[in-house]
Amino acid sequence: MKPTNLFASLALIALACAPAHAQEPPQARALLDAAAAAMGGRERIEQLANLVMTGFGQRYNFNGNTSADPNSPPKWQAVATSERYFDLASQRALIRERASNMFPFAAPFGMSWDPRDRLQTGVTLLDHPLPALRAALKSAQLGPVEIEDGMAVVSFKLADGANAWIALDPRTHLPYWTRWISASGTLGDLTNTAYFTGYLPFDGLSLPTGIMARIDWRNQVTQMFQVDSYRLNVSALPTFPAANGLATREAAGPPEVRTTKLADGVWDVRIANGSGGAVIEFADHLVMFEPYGNEAETLARIDAANRLVRGKQVTATVVSHHHDDHAGGLRAAVARGLTIIAQSRTQALFEEWVARPAVLFPDALARNPRPLDFMPVDEKLVLEDAKHRLEVYHAVGDFHMSDALIAYLPKEKIIMEGDFTDEGWTFNWWAGAMQANIALYGLDPKLDVPVHGTPQSLDEKLAGAQKQVETAQRFCAEAAGRGSYPFGCPVRYSTTGLIVE
Repeated sequence: MKPTNLFASLALIALACAPAHAQEPPQARALLDAAAAAMGGRERIEQLANLVMTGFGQRYNFNGNTSADPNSPPKWQAVATSERYFDLASQRALIRERASNMFPFAAPFGMSWDPRDRLQTGVTLLDHPLPALRAALKSAQLGPVEIEDGMAVVSFKLADGANAWIALDPRTHLPYWTRWISASGTLGDLTNTAYFTGYLPFDGLSLPTGIMARIDWRNQVTQMFQVDSYRLNVSALPTFPAANGLATREAAGPPEVRTTKLADGVWDVRIANGSGGAVIEFADHLVMFEPYGNEAETLARIDAANRLVRGKQVTATVVSHHHDDHAGGLRAAVARGLTIIAQSRTQALFEEWVARPAVLFPDALARNPRPLDFMPVDEKLVLEDAKHRLEVYHAVGDFHMSDALIAYLPKEKIIMEGDFTDEGWTFNWWAGAMQANIALYGLDPKLDVPVHGTPQSLDEKLAGAQKQVETAQRFCAEAAGRGSYPFGCPVRYSTTGLIVE
């Protein structure tokens, strides 16, 4: 039951989907009772009204490393002055913290320390042993005890039917880890494990001072948190925010898609929120730039594109790069049978994504399984027939991502890119990328069709990017004046290339 590879994940899912046992295993109940006693007593745990935990740490940025290689350095977000309020009676928690990206970002909110609130419910509360053990003790459905790396593992169901596991240390009887499965748009059924270390006594309870979380994709650490205080049964909790708007968005139906003709046989097909890309007509099919966002957004763009020309359907999509937003609809595109055109170094990563199961949270690919049809691009790929010539190049000069592509229509002088620039950005740290690619490949674009933002003339795009460079330079100078040095400072590139100071 060690979910560090696909086969183990499948075993976990099979266990989760197994029918309930007619009789609760007595060993499981005894182990949970022993854990409660070790943490401070079942009565004390069950009567606790609330818990406040503070601390600091780091969180993995799921938007993607610079490279698709498994040894590419992860991108992290620093977390400070974190306060987590557990309302145990309502089984909710409020996380209030200050966080800042440990890498350059295009907007101040990613690089500021402004306080942010986040609500936790359901399985997301299992990343702390106290609510996890309370849920296991209350569970009416316990599974058989298994042994993993010397730990006794008890499976149980939450009140909402979700499956969970808790591992107990045979020496101390304290919870050592908890596990649950969540949905991921790129990774299917995602197994999460939170580890608890450094238990100390706090007002009659034994609680961990270290929490570290991993996922079963590449055994990636997703959170490292160090506790610096606990308070029990505080007199008043802050007001909790409303639940996430996911259900509201789903109830609203498919995303709105806006289609704009750019040239003969070329359209900009974009979700109303401003993200999307071009669709190019060939003699007997269409090619779409970027499976952006998520399943719903990608399928909505494919459906809109398929209505553009009678008898012609999207058969391929160019992926600018592997980050979770830009390739967020890749599994949906594969489910529709689209060929994935991407930089050759992303192939192994995308094969991992497509091979992962989605049993508990079925997506389009689970409902319509297909293998990955991958067309690699090393430096250059040309797609051409009597209708159009589309040139696809390995993108250079953008330190936000290395395994990336741009596309170019030489006749129409249209360039397509993701994360080179966007008129909505405040900062730009890699503004030299556009001119670097133009110079390297001898291009002559007049119109830029970005994934983020809207199509603009190249002159407008470069002028806007230069203003973003100057804004970033002022941001760095003001921070240095305060003795602070944010990640990305000083700015290394303007729109004309490397800045030499």
